[in-house]
Amino acid sequence: MLKDDFISRVEGIPWSNRACSFDAADCWGLVVLYYRHVMGIEIHQSPDYESGHDFMTCYDADVVFWQPGATFTEDGIFVAWVGSQPVHVGLIVDGRALHSRGENGHVRFDAIRTIQKLFTRVEFYTYAGNRDSARSGDAEGQGDC
Repeated sequence: MLKDDFISRVEGIPWSNRACSFDAADCWGLVVLYYRHVMGIEIHQSPDYESGHDFMTCYDADVVFWQPGATFTEDGIFVAWVGSQPVHVGLIVDGRALHSRGENGHVRFDAIRTIQKLFTRVEFYTYAGNRDSARSGDAEGQGDC
């Protein structure tokens, strides 16, 4: 799927906790959909996400599969923090932040600068695949969100 087709299909769909479809998506679900349909990659996701664990638990389990960067890169992700807690994730597409945020929210584009102003800190990552040899094979994922 081309980026433009993906954007047309997801922009404006509602946020829903633990959703990962073209009908609704939470912030992580949107990342999974993008990598699956645009990049052709089944990214790693921990069972903690599917079982409803808090964002911090999911972040700790999955961050090892991402390479940090000093600035944003196309097709990378951002992780937004409030204080000492990561609370939100989104994509970098066409130099902007594509993300699905919060209850009563939806998938939308914002300037990266806007994201940086809304949160205490913003980190940028690119997908690095399976970087944890103790968990060999996990990077292929399950195919479901």
